[in-house]
Amino acid sequence: MHKSKNNKQRLLFIVAGVIFVLLLTIATAFALAHRARAEAERYLGVIVPLHIGSTYDDTVAQLHNANIPATCLPSAPRNECAIELQFSNDLQAMLHLAPPIGFLGDLHFVDGKLVHKGTSLGWVERVAVTEDTSAPSMVSVHQNKIWVALSPSDFTEYRKKAYSFNLMCIGALKACTLEELLPTINDLEHSPSTK
Repeated sequence: MHKSKNNKQRLLFIVAGVIFVLLLTIATAFALAHRARAEAERYLGVIVPLHIGSTYDDTVAQLHNANIPATCLPSAPRNECAIELQFSNDLQAMLHLAPPIGFLGDLHFVDGKLVHKGTSLGWVERVAVTEDTSAPSMVSVHQNKIWVALSPSDFTEYRKKAYSFNLMCIGALKACTLEELLPTINDLEHSPSTK
């Protein structure tokens, strides 16, 4: 009788432990998704006003000040390097708590100067904003992708709207539509900057 009671207590203890670990894992997944949103927001705070032609040292210092560690990955030519950052809800997606979604930042430097910025949000449905040394501002919308090209000299309201990603989509329980990823898409398509 005493042995049976001990076995029941042990079983209850194991079940309680499993439930605790499961709840802790779920809470961690949501906390990491929240952190990814916050990091993506800080990243945008740095790169939206960042000019093409900015120095590598200045860019990295600004990212570090925003608590975003960044180092340059060397590419094939010696005078080039890239900073690639990803903020995502991987643990949530792995546990099937939310659809996978990532926020990606891509900065390319040649001879220590910024020549390209690429920023995207999404997975299957995806929004990408790019800036290069001489590209004009324009918008292209396809079935499951929005691509916004920004002129490096365009610091109008258009720039703010182009970078108006809906970061709440990171960790959202329901997958965001293309229009939800970038709610300002209608404004961008009808902006004078793209005509």
